[in-house]
Amino acid sequence: MNELVHAAMNRIPADTWIANVRLANVITGEIYPADIIVHAGKVVAVEPPGTQPRRQARQRIDGQGRLAVPGLVDAHLHIESSLVTPAHFAAAVLPRGVTTVAEDPHEIANVLGPTGIRAMIEASADIPLKVLFLVSSSVPSAAGLETAGGAITPQDVRELLALPQVIGLAEVMDGAALLADDPNVLGVLEAAGGLHGYRVDSPGVIEGHNPMLRGRALSAFVAAGVDSDHTQATPPELVEKARLGVTLQLQERYLTRALIQAVMDIPFDTGVCLVTDDVAPDYLLEVGHLDQVLRRAIALGMDPLYALRAATWNPARRLRLWDRGAIAPGRAADIVLVESLEEFQAQLVLVDGQVVAQEGRCLWQPPAQDPLEGWKETVHLPPQRPQDFRLAAPVQEGQVRVRTIDCVPGQTRVTAGEATVPVRGGWVQLPPDEDLAFIAVVERHGKRLEGPGRRSFGLVRGLGLERGALATTYAHDSHNLAVLGRTPEEMARAANAVIQMQGGIAVVDGERVLARIPLPIAGILSDRPVAETAQALKRVGQALQELGLEHPHWLMRISTFTLPVSSGLRITDRGLVDAQARRLVDLFVA
Repeated sequence: MNELVHAAMNRIPADTWIANVRLANVITGEIYPADIIVHAGKVVAVEPPGTQPRRQARQRIDGQGRLAVPGLVDAHLHIESSLVTPAHFAAAVLPRGVTTVAEDPHEIANVLGPTGIRAMIEASADIPLKVLFLVSSSVPSAAGLETAGGAITPQDVRELLALPQVIGLAEVMDGAALLADDPNVLGVLEAAGGLHGYRVDSPGVIEGHNPMLRGRALSAFVAAGVDSDHTQATPPELVEKARLGVTLQLQERYLTRALIQAVMDIPFDTGVCLVTDDVAPDYLLEVGHLDQVLRRAIALGMDPLYALRAATWNPARRLRLWDRGAIAPGRAADIVLVESLEEFQAQLVLVDGQVVAQEGRCLWQPPAQDPLEGWKETVHLPPQRPQDFRLAAPVQEGQVRVRTIDCVPGQTRVTAGEATVPVRGGWVQLPPDEDLAFIAVVERHGKRLEGPGRRSFGLVRGLGLERGALATTYAHDSHNLAVLGRTPEEMARAANAVIQMQGGIAVVDGERVLARIPLPIAGILSDRPVAETAQALKRVGQALQELGLEHPHWLMRISTFTLPVSSGLRITDRGLVDAQARRLVDLFVA
């Protein structure tokens, strides 16, 4: 007997009858009263209230006139950005109505390689949040310009794509390498089914990251099979991408009224998706996750049902998850009850027909032992000394001209600049009247020999750090030890606090460690629940404010100075990187 058919026909009692709701239909764009019938984890019928004969069901849920919407589907994120394990992440996002996520384990892959991806898959098993995986494509993000702890090869991609939890290739980040016929990038794309146009037998989706590509370069990127983008774009750039068939993935920090208007002005829905990408744990708890992106998009002018579709139906179809994204017969009973789309607060959350969260509280508890606990002790560095953070100059006395990493106020972007700095006794000094700070990056994976080649130096302008230092192993993308500060002594003290914790973030003022957050799993993840991790992170942010560093997204601010595939001037353990040209440049200007 086909139970789904018989339950739909009311021949046998269904598991659950959700009555007295208004269905938000993301397929047709309508809202109307409905009864939702669930059996064996699937929706089997959606019918008008009062349909006769009366429904048979083992339990009846009174929706109290609320909207019934599909569980939210996040098509692009890094769980590691929330600094917690998948189980603790699930406990935080399920009460917000998020039921499916497409995880790019890019951060842990940069530390542990394919082993890290497999560890994340294992850690995501048997939890109610549906975690699907994309194979990290750019590990390291810029080969030859940084030293990562792991690497993903074309053979790794083929092997990982064979796993049932893996649905495609994660964001291809190095557009310059692709256009230059880099053999590893081409090999990774070939392994994922790219390079030959669209194919019916492609093993999965191929995600993109192309903030700097336009015109023919953008067309070439898309022709290679990389047809989504979640990075910052102006309205004309966004429209250009949409016209080429690129799936637009919009994250909150880039949303503006002009951008939303540009999306709404496109005559057809092009499959726009709302995504989160990176959400810090304190922001997750206090503000929200994909539910917040949805609220924000609506507040900036996106039609509410269009926004809901962009957080459910569109991402599910983008990821080829045909069994979810809408409340319709045959699809998974991932259902959320809310009072309104504009305020989107999940009152009741069901996954596969089971209630997992209610009134903002998760009804599921993470296990006491997490598989990721076995991946600690990954910071392979001896104690650091103040002299390790002194920047040697090419002259003994006088002044030198240096390149600077210039912060764009209120954003996480940087540009390339220059400054003249004093030299005393052969060491670079910070001028007292300029907003400059030292930055050093130390390779911590044990992949390179000890000595001068294992660390690099630079200067950051506009950070606002008036005194003290901070150190972190959460530093995109290779997650080496990054140290920023005003004096070598404070930089060494902050670095040693992080090394002692085997990963994390530490803030120092003089001889005092003001705040710290341990991230002992791979040097990037906490082993504590989201609430505890958020509190520790908040204390770090407050300590940075005491030192003068204030930023709306301070974690992304300090963790992306080391991202060589972004824009502007960046720094890795190998030196300063001109991100646009993808090459190392000298700190000192001739």
